[in-house]
Amino acid sequence: MCSDIDSYVNKYLKIFNSLHNKLKWKAQNQLLMMIALLYVINEKEFNFNEFIDLSSYIKSNASLFSPLHSHQKFSISAMLLTKYDNPKDKFHELIKYQEGLTSNGFKKGPFTNISALSLMVTHDTDEDLNKRILKAFEIYKGMKSYHYFLTSQSDYPLAVLLSKLNKPIDDLLEEIEFYYSKLSEGNFKNGNDLQFLSHILMLADLENKDFIVNKCNNIYENLIEEGLKVKRLHYSLVGLMSIVDKNLENEIKEIKDILNILNTTKHLKRLKDINLTMAVLMVISKVIKNIHDDISIIETGLNTSIETIIQAQNAALISSITVTSTTASTIQ
Repeated sequence: MCSDIDSYVNKYLKIFNSLHNKLKWKAQNQLLMMIALLYVINEKEFNFNEFIDLSSYIKSNASLFSPLHSHQKFSISAMLLTKYDNPKDKFHELIKYQEGLTSNGFKKGPFTNISALSLMVTHDTDEDLNKRILKAFEIYKGMKSYHYFLTSQSDYPLAVLLSKLNKPIDDLLEEIEFYYSKLSEGNFKNGNDLQFLSHILMLADLENKDFIVNKCNNIYENLIEEGLKVKRLHYSLVGLMSIVDKNLENEIKEIKDILNILNTTKHLKRLKDINLTMAVLMVISKVIKNIHDDISIIETGLNTSIETIIQAQNAALISSITVTSTTASTIQ
């Protein structure tokens, strides 16, 4: 591995271990992995006391039933601390963005907080904020009209980012659907993850769409050839890799090297799927930053993906508890 990437891995593991030692009973490892990665890709020094202070501040200033009373206070803290010098002030600004979203059609929930953060990071002061929020909601409704059963609140953040594009909504939705249909003819299976991949490609706003579809298929095959187990949850990563105007042969080897380290690390060895996500983002974030100097796509996608995983796990847990309770009551 090159020295920069080696440094990324060492910093990542140091931050993760610090978080795990102190928060292992309060947050899932996937969330702690995401937080560590945010600090690494933003090249921000990690200070645990600062992090906990902001998390406590967010919880004490959040509304009674806000998701910010639960694990999400940690992810939002990490995003604010790695982006801004005045994170407490920015938190109150974030709440105003959230209120703007919920007063224009978006429902309250964990993905609304992520959407508000995405909006705040990408909003220009000369931009009509209310107009953009309304456009974002129309995009979300359009997504739902194409894929009713696939589209959910987890698509809020991407709809907000897509609203930044200077394109008519109908054209934008047709292009997303082009990606979805074309990709489904190749290596990618229909479903939520393919829709997410289509959104990532649309955010890149590329002219040669057939070229990028072919590149997605080629990168997928290259990853498989290297022995990497690419699953549906990794589709968006393939999208991020495809929008980089560069041969990624060396980068894929680096990804594999990082993955081997993570897969043999205590507390991480059972999380191989998420380890692959972290390895790809460590490498690709550096490439994208060098080319575009903007990794908001990565941060929003990562935050959304981890939140989706956590919500799915929570739903499965609730479901299993319900089944167990029902079975117990039947036996009684």
